[in-house]
Amino acid sequence: MSIKAINYVIDLEIGDPTAKLIMINLANLYNDATEYAYPSQELLAKRSECSIRTVQRKLDNLNKLGFIKVHFRPNKTSLYSFPKINGYDTLDVSDCHIQKNGYDKSANGYDTSDVRTINNNHYININKKNKKKENLLTELVLTDDLRKYATDRELDAEEILEDIKLWNEQNGNKKKYASLDAFFMNWCRKEARRKPKKPLKVQSHQKDDKVAVKAEKGLSHKQLVFRDNIVAKVEKLQHDPKWAYTNFDRLRNEIEEAMRKGSLDQYLSEKGLN
Repeated sequence: MSIKAINYVIDLEIGDPTAKLIMINLANLYNDATEYAYPSQELLAKRSECSIRTVQRKLDNLNKLGFIKVHFRPNKTSLYSFPKINGYDTLDVSDCHIQKNGYDKSANGYDTSDVRTINNNHYININKKNKKKENLLTELVLTDDLRKYATDRELDAEEILEDIKLWNEQNGNKKKYASLDAFFMNWCRKEARRKPKKPLKVQSHQKDDKVAVKAEKGLSHKQLVFRDNIVAKVEKLQHDPKWAYTNFDRLRNEIEEAMRKGSLDQYLSEKGLN
C-alpha cells in the first residue's frame, strides 16, 4: 500500500465515482519502489463491486484522460502507473513553527506549553529544477517514427520491442533512461549489425515484372490459412478478458514459429485454442 498514491488519488477530481474507486484500489496496491500496481482485472472488479467489463471500460477512459498509464505485458497482468504522481506535492510535516498558544494558565488552567503548527503552504520540492527527468523503460511506446526506423533496417519493430521488454523484465523493470526513443534506435542499430543479409528470391511467375520478393519462411499455403483461421477465432473472443488486448501481429508470429518448430499442438494447448 502507498500512502502517497492514495492521497494523490483522493485529491483528484475525476468526475466518475466508479472510476475513482477503481483508482483508489490501484493506489492501495501501488508499489512505491517499482512505481507500479499490477492487479488483475478480476481483483479490481471484485474490490470495486462492478463487472470486469466495467473495469476494462473505466481503465480505458482513465488511460485516455491521462490519469493512469497502462503498460501491457504478454501473458501477465498489465502494469498501471500514475504519470503525474511524481509532481504531486506532499505536506512536509517537518516544517513547523513554534508559537505560544496565547492563553493565560493562571486564568483558565490551560497549559501554555508550545503549540506546534504546520505550515500548509510549504511542500516538498527537492531539486525539481536541477533534477534530470528519467523515464522507466516500461514506458517505451512504439511510434510511427520508431517503426519506420526499424523497418528501414529490415527489422520487425514489434519483435524489437518484445526483446527489450523481456530484457528489462529480467533486470527487474527498473531501467531508466533520459530518452527511450534513443534507447530503442540504439538497440535497432546493434540488431542490424548482427543480422545476416538475406538473399532475395524471385518467384517464377514474377520474373516478367522483375519484382524481387523475399523467400517465404517455409510455410505452406495450407499452414497460412490455418494460421489465419486461428487468428479469426481469437478475434471473436475479444469479450473474454484473456484475449481483450491481444496483439494480433505477435499472435501470428507465435503461431508461425510454432509451426516451424513442429510444436503447434503444444502451443495451442497452452493457449487454450485447441
